Amino acid sequence: MQHKKTEKPAKNPGSAEPSEAMRRFRQHPLIFIGTVFVLVIVIVAFVLVPAIVPGEGIGLDRLKFGSWDNKPIAYSSGGFFALMREQYSRYFQMNDYLAWRNAFEATVVRTAALDIMSKSGYEPSKDLVDKTVARLPQFQENGRFSSIKYNRLDAASRIKIWQDMHNDLIVGRYHDDVSAVKTSGPEADFIGNMALVQRVFKMTAFPYASYPDSEVAAYANGHPDMFKTVFLSQITVSGGEREAKAILDQIRSNETTFEDAARTRSSDSYADRGGDSGARMVFEFLSQITDEEQRAAVVNLAKDEVSEAVSMASGWVIFRANEAARPADTQDQATIDKIRGYLMTNERGIVEDWALEQAENFIERARTNGFETVAANMRIAVSEFGAIPINYGDSTLFSTASSFPVQGLASAATDENFWRAAFGTPIGEPSDPIILDGGADSIIVLCPEEETRDDISAAANSKNLFSGEWAENVTLKSINLTILTSDKFTDDFFATYFRLLGN
Repeated sequence: MQHKKTEKPAKNPGSAEPSEAMRRFRQHPLIFIGTVFVLVIVIVAFVLVPAIVPGEGIGLDRLKFGSWDNKPIAYSSGGFFALMREQYSRYFQMNDYLAWRNAFEATVVRTAALDIMSKSGYEPSKDLVDKTVARLPQFQENGRFSSIKYNRLDAASRIKIWQDMHNDLIVGRYHDDVSAVKTSGPEADFIGNMALVQRVFKMTAFPYASYPDSEVAAYANGHPDMFKTVFLSQITVSGGEREAKAILDQIRSNETTFEDAARTRSSDSYADRGGDSGARMVFEFLSQITDEEQRAAVVNLAKDEVSEAVSMASGWVIFRANEAARPADTQDQATIDKIRGYLMTNERGIVEDWALEQAENFIERARTNGFETVAANMRIAVSEFGAIPINYGDSTLFSTASSFPVQGLASAATDENFWRAAFGTPIGEPSDPIILDGGADSIIVLCPEEETRDDISAAANSKNLFSGEWAENVTLKSINLTILTSDKFTDDFFATYFRLLGN
């Protein structure tokens, strides 16, 4: 069924007579303009490319996006890359870049698979390719291969279909080979048995956000210098220390006012306001002015006093105090919220210790009086979730912790402390406090309410899933990643896409 490819004489593109072009324009102006626009894109992408990237061997119909072992990964109309781009375009309807990128990676993996299998000596037989082509739906009539339908195609189309099927069989064999790594029987048995024991839980959470305003105020009152408010104007000079000192001298000698110097010489966002940077707390300068002595000099300026030029990341800065510094107003909610933000960023341990103390107090009372009773008395919300097995990592083979809409479980799936407490605590007893990793915003306490043992068929189902499709997919993803990170792969996608196709 394989045919010898015949060369077709090149066609010389003709052009419509001016009167015909004008007639088309008048009848369908939008379509005509759109056609011209597409033609311009085609010319830029497929005709001017060789001039832009000389010596790359890119023909009129080929855009090179990279290579595998020096074999070009190129886009050509009607090729695999183009087919995949069309498919991904339907999936990523609003993101052309992702459509091109995914099509490109699929083409890289296919090229690598063909190369690897070629070097291994594998070649599907001609009979196998012929029989597979004969089973294609477009050549069927009344459930059988129709030679009439097949022969209606021109020779070039038949050759392309045959060659594509030949390559599909090679890539299919490659996938079969790499996914044939079988999991051991004991490993599959272990995975299957994980689904047998499942638990249902009650849970309380002690959020860090519940840290009382009174505690925030107490911390601020204990560190008054850190939270006093200063009212400053500033001039940021990007030209260097010498320029900053010259401006400072002009201000001090009354050659110019601070406001005028800010408007004409400052490079920061406060210039239009004459340098006025508003009210800030002292702790906000900790990362901006790292020298403690310089920082103290700035935040302790008297009203209308001007500082020396201070070196900061943004340049050399001159400050002026617009008002005397004021102590933190801990009766103001905005001030409390600002100090709370400082605590959560810089003194998080203080807040965690408070939440831990609340959790331990709850647990002690719950062990005597009951989980839900104490929670109700302390006005603490109780959530329920489950049944779930030990599912570290949220494997899709089993029920997952993150599938339950319970606040506080977001980072539980990969936290060993969570699973140890969940399945190591006796039924009906409160667990020890669980401090979750991964930036969790609360301390949680679990109470296993019920434990069930699933029937043996569930374990068998999980075992089969692991041994079959799931393990195969993981293997293929791993192999694909190996290809895309191989030294044999040259990735020029970004540069090519944005040079030739980007908006």
